[in-house]
Amino acid sequence: MTGSKEKHTVLTSDGVQEYILERKRVKNINLRVRPDCTVWVSAPSRVPVSEIESFIRSRCRYIRRAAEYFRSRPQKARTELQCASGEKIKLLGTDIELKIVQDSSEYSERDGSRLYIHVRDRGNKERRKKLFSAWLDEVCTEIFTEIMHDVHERFSEYDLPFPQLKLRTMTSRWGSCHPSKGIITLNRRLIEAPRHCIEQVVTHEFCHFVHPDHSKDFYALLQHMYPEWRYSKAVLESSVIL
Repeated sequence: MTGSKEKHTVLTSDGVQEYILERKRVKNINLRVRPDCTVWVSAPSRVPVSEIESFIRSRCRYIRRAAEYFRSRPQKARTELQCASGEKIKLLGTDIELKIVQDSSEYSERDGSRLYIHVRDRGNKERRKKLFSAWLDEVCTEIFTEIMHDVHERFSEYDLPFPQLKLRTMTSRWGSCHPSKGIITLNRRLIEAPRHCIEQVVTHEFCHFVHPDHSKDFYALLQHMYPEWRYSKAVLESSVIL
């Protein structure tokens, strides 16, 4: 059943591993270790559990390292941004402080480590949020596109057309792609992470244009194109809370 969630256990080289299996409208098996150390796996309804568990066994080293990393760090919760003066956001791993400015013109501009949001009514939270969101989309589009061009050059031997970028705010994925339509969708929250983390996600999605699954050939290509992908993935998952 699409959208169902079931708790399972599988015997791995590290012992018995519990995991939550979600049947979704996805093309591949996806595994994620959450900050609370639970293991979540999403897979198409057609994929048998035996194949899913074989995939989990192949990733047990990653699961162990991710769990060790999360246990060593204090847990944090994402709080809703109010877009108020003094609040801080992350931009490419760096803190940016928000300043709300009352002005007859409405716009946002960054000056070093501060983002000034000019708004007619400083008390209008929804308007502050809209101005911030518009600024964030511009920044994401600019930086993500620049990184996509850099990564695209590495795939020149595959003669891939430059894909269309789409932005989404997602709670369980960093990115996705639609090879047949030439689309890469990236999570807006990636902009909070260091640049190398974004580059890893973009490279991952470009690899799917060559290998649409998570086969050995896919991971061999990812390793060739971005040898430090495991490190960047770990930094991303520990520094940005979805």
